[in-house]
Formats: sequence, C-alpha cells, structure tokens
Amino acid sequence: MLGLKPLLAALALALASLATHAQAPLIAGNGVQVDFEAAYAYSLRVTNPDAYERSLARPGAALRVVENLYILGRVAEVAEREGLISPEEQNYLYEDVYRRTALERYLEWSIEVRSSDIDWEGLAQLEYVKQQSTLKSAEEVRAKHLLVAIDDVSFDAFVEKVTEVQDKLAQNHDFDELIRQYSDDPSAELNGGDLGFFTRQRMQPTFAEAAFSLLEAGDRVGPVMTVFGAHFIELVDRRAEQALPFEKVKDRLMKEVRKTTRARLREELLSEFRAEIEMELSTLDESSLRDRFISTYNTEASTSPKN
Repeated sequence: MLGLKPLLAALALALASLATHAQAPLIAGNGVQVDFEAAYAYSLRVTNPDAYERSLARPGAALRVVENLYILGRVAEVAEREGLISPEEQNYLYEDVYRRTALERYLEWSIEVRSSDIDWEGLAQLEYVKQQSTLKSAEEVRAKHLLVAIDDVSFDAFVEKVTEVQDKLAQNHDFDELIRQYSDDPSAELNGGDLGFFTRQRMQPTFAEAAFSLLEAGDRVGPVMTVFGAHFIELVDRRAEQALPFEKVKDRLMKEVRKTTRARLREELLSEFRAEIEMELSTLDESSLRDRFISTYNTEASTSPKN
C-alpha cells in the first residue's frame, strides 16, 4: 500500500499532467499557436449569440474557427515582421479597439439602467395618439371572378370563349353559374370564384384597378387582362379604410419607441461627456489645429518609404 507522501506526489503529477494537457495548443506552426481559450473567445465574437450551438453544429464550423484564428495570427506576424504595421500603430489599434469596446459597453449598460423604469406601453399609447390619423387599415374589396385562361389554348379558342362569356353576361345569365361552367381557375371548384377581401397590393395592377372601380355589390367588369388571361369580376362587398385599434399596432409602436428612446438616451449620455470639455474646446483655434493636422500628415507622407 502506498504511503501518504508517494500518494500525494502521484496526485500532484497527475494534476500537472492534466493541466499541461488542458493548456496544450489546438494547433501550432510557424510561430503561431491557437489554444482553446483563444479559439473559444474568437467563436463568441464571430458567431450569432442567439444561434451559437446551431452555428457551430454546421459541418466544419468549429474547425473554421481554429483555421481563421491561425490565419489572423500568421498574417499579423508576417505584417509585423515586414514592417507593414509599426509598433506605434499596433499600440494605437489595441488602445482604439479597447476604447471603442469600452464606449459601447458603457452606453449599453447605461441605457439599460436609464430605461429600466420606462413604461414602454405608455409611450406606445402616446405614439398611437400622435399617429392615429395614419394608423388605418387599407381599403378592401371582396369580389368574385371568372377566369378564361390564356395558356395552353389557341388564340382563336381563347377569343371565342371570352366572347361567349361576354354574350351570356350581356343576357344577364347567373354569374355563379357561369363561373362553374367556364372558369379556368382551379380554386373555383372550392370557393366558387370568391376571392374574399383583398387590398390593391395583393392583386395584379390591372385586376386591382378594375375591381376597385366597382361601386355597388353586383357591379361587374370584364374582360380584364392579366398574365393569367381574361377576368370577369363581380363586386361582392367593399370595406373602407378603418382606424386600427391600439392592440393591433402595439407591438410595432413599442418597437419604434424603444428604438427612438434608446437613440435619444445614447445621445444624452454622449452629450454629458461633451459638456465636460465644452469650455476648453471653445478655446481651441480650429483653423490652427486643422493646419497642424494637415502639415503633420504631409510631412509623414513625404518621409514614409514608398512601396
């Protein structure tokens, strides 16, 4: 039986072995190593957080994370070695990314804090009152139609059938009976040619224009040509535009007020920082500062090595 000291030594060796294994790079080559921690952090940044598992479950997705991270590291190493990025520029980029990340994190956090007690539904109701004159359902008509299809028939046969329908309508034949007898619309067997209520946007322009030109139930128009053939249309009912109830548009309005409020809060937060240096900023000579920027730029451009 092992004594306590040998047992502790064996345990320490095993733990050290596990730690070494855990820290071993996933891949290594040409001075670039990609370990799991770096690959995982990279995966969080390049993968949709709402679909992380699904994104990485795609064939090759996890390997592309490692591959891309290696390429980024390898190219950065070559760019630094070739002097394409100076140490000063490298430091600036690191600091700039850090500062911009800190800015966005701060703004996001502050906006959440300041908006935590906002009554979003109440704001949406106020917006509803302001927009009520425009929050209306579109005008609709309900119509029946008889279609004489133009496909798979000769032009003469098409014209003959259209003329026959016209003549029977002129003789006041029952429209429903004509639909059953002549319509080439496959759905007519189920709905008797009744299209239900529809807006102008749902139909082809010529069909919509003709249908919406009818004023009274029972009024008819036709033939009206579309890409499908000739239509004969009978008005069943009309529905004028109507004010939409709040519940119908609440979700959309809440989304709108959230967006505008968050934009306003963001600007307020930035304005608070701008106010801190407003006096000092007003003492700067903008013309002199601009000339200094341009002069320094031209000097560096003239002394930098040409490719």
